[in-house]
Amino acid sequence: MTINKDVINQSYNSLKYIASNRSQREKAFAITDEFNEYLKNISGKCIDIGCGPGDVTKDIILPALDPNAIVIGTDISENMIDFAKKTYIKEKRLEFDVLDIQTKNLPTKYVSEFDLVLSFHALHWCNDIKQAFENIYRMLRPNGIMLDVNKYTWPLRNSINPRKQLKELLQTLGFTVIHCSHRDTFHQDSNTDRFFSSIMAFLDFIDHMPRDHKEEFKKEFTHKFAETQIIYKQKNNQKIALDTYRILIAFAQKHVT
Repeated sequence: MTINKDVINQSYNSLKYIASNRSQREKAFAITDEFNEYLKNISGKCIDIGCGPGDVTKDIILPALDPNAIVIGTDISENMIDFAKKTYIKEKRLEFDVLDIQTKNLPTKYVSEFDLVLSFHALHWCNDIKQAFENIYRMLRPNGIMLDVNKYTWPLRNSINPRKQLKELLQTLGFTVIHCSHRDTFHQDSNTDRFFSSIMAFLDFIDHMPRDHKEEFKKEFTHKFAETQIIYKQKNNQKIALDTYRILIAFAQKHVT
């Protein structure tokens, strides 16, 4: 029997990500709970952009919607999507597909197709955030809504007022902004390596680096990451890692012409 090492590595990366994405799951649950009144009434077709291995899509997003809603999870990573398809093959209301949300050629099958577009902690990876939001606007049906949560949006990293800038960008594209906030948040964990591991699991390009570059990158990344953490001890001397960061949340509706 021939063992396909690529398949093993793909599954391993996805499982490793799921095993360490506690923070992502907690924040996704908190946001779906905050916007519960809107989400529970959506019974149409929905899309989750940047779904990764699909566990958040299946466990958190799907239950937050009307029981008749259908969700398509998309991600730029073929490895993640292959894993999600195999893992959730029996879910009748769930599909998965590869999609780069920054594409200049949005597939016709996505145009004016969705009542809801969600993206949790994914669009901050985009280099062309304007193109991403343009595609999202095109993907929505009239009166369709978008819920986006970003840990860090690259084009807005040096903005004095990122909330205002994001809101103006969405309005320029034709969105009616229902909610837009820029807030401090945090994640604490007794496993000081778990949050770091979830990030490393997502950076699958590391596997394609030369060995010496890979080790150098990990060492530097580990050092920079450690600088952002606050480590404190509880009464039982158990170490707790506190990671603080800021997120942008946008909830917007496609303008009806």
